[in-house]
Amino acid sequence: MKTQWFMLWFILLGLPFTAKSQSDLLFNNQQINSIARNPAAIDQNGLINAYLGAHQQWIGFEDAPNMQWASVSTYFDRYNMGVSLNVFNQSEGVALTQNIKLGYAYNVRINTQNNLSLGIGAGVYFRRLDYSKLHFAEEETDIPLYDQNVIRPDFDFGLEYNYKNLKLGLAANHITVFNSSATLQKIPIQTQAYINYQLRVGENMLLVPEVNYFMSSRISTVGFSMDFQYRSIFSAGMEYRTGQSFILRAGLHLSDKIELRYAYDMGSGSFATYHSGIHEVVIIGRFSKRSSGLNSPRFLDN
Repeated sequence: MKTQWFMLWFILLGLPFTAKSQSDLLFNNQQINSIARNPAAIDQNGLINAYLGAHQQWIGFEDAPNMQWASVSTYFDRYNMGVSLNVFNQSEGVALTQNIKLGYAYNVRINTQNNLSLGIGAGVYFRRLDYSKLHFAEEETDIPLYDQNVIRPDFDFGLEYNYKNLKLGLAANHITVFNSSATLQKIPIQTQAYINYQLRVGENMLLVPEVNYFMSSRISTVGFSMDFQYRSIFSAGMEYRTGQSFILRAGLHLSDKIELRYAYDMGSGSFATYHSGIHEVVIIGRFSKRSSGLNSPRFLDN
């Protein structure tokens, strides 16, 4: 196998481990993976929540994997339901994937302390493989040197359970394609699970330990993280993903409406020698919804 062909596979995989076919890139900021990948994970804060993220892997590599993400969601207390819209643009070398998906979540209020949200997501993804970017020292007869484009329907499922300060989530993405039928054109089913707990320390500090799990094809990783938040003004944390990376992150609430988060992945183990850092920035906006009530002069009547 030629060196160029090996590098194509290395870049196409996107994640810092090898797999049979293309995988979604993982976010490095706190709990952003659950918001982006789990249709049940919609903030029930009565606001319109907007997210804008940029993720750049393997600084120093040409055509290194990168991702841009935009999302908007809101929850309707009256109907115990929430809706979301997620748009992804992901590039890995000769591969480009664009994904747009609508999400719906329904909240089952078991009692005042127990809540279960069930979510589904539906949309399409466009996948382009531009083999014309490849240049070989010798002629290769078994590698196509033209574009390949595909548009496929895409579906997700997720649930999220909350008990007091404990949160447990489970999600499956691209659920129509099993590992046995996955190809470079067909993204395989990917699953994630997470559990975290919000621990109040005094009046000013909140600690959030979390354990998360991600599996794509036959490859899996487990993450262990600890984040803290001070007076809803500043946050910081760290995460270790088994065999892959060590992540540092920080966040700043610029106002009641705008929050800025940054994460830096320095890699771990032998993979740390292959890149000069992974950078990620996420901007979060939270905006009030326009009141649906109508003002009437009749309220002045006695």
